[in-house]
Amino acid sequence: MNENNKNVTGWSRSKWKVRRTLERNRTLLRSLREHASVAEEDANAWLVRRGFDFEYHTHVLTTLEGKLVVMCYDEGYTLDRGGIQPWPHSRNSTLFAAPSS
Repeated sequence: MNENNKNVTGWSRSKWKVRRTLERNRTLLRSLREHASVAEEDANAWLVRRGFDFEYHTHVLTTLEGKLVVMCYDEGYTLDRGGIQPWPHSRNSTLFAAPSS
């Protein structure tokens, strides 16, 4: 394969890996939020066993109470009482502090 055909779409192999990891993380966070049975188990261990990668996220938000919400696209989690708590999907934008200038 010549150099011109390697990257026709503009996406390198490493970019695809990041995108797949982010999408897997989002799917796992959605499952964590939607299934009450998962909440009974240790969420950290549940996510790790299914391949969640804590090093990949899209952005971090801060609530008005000062909690950090780690987001992966439209799904997220907070660290609460030493464990992961899924962030409610139907969140109100007023729950977040304004970005600092």
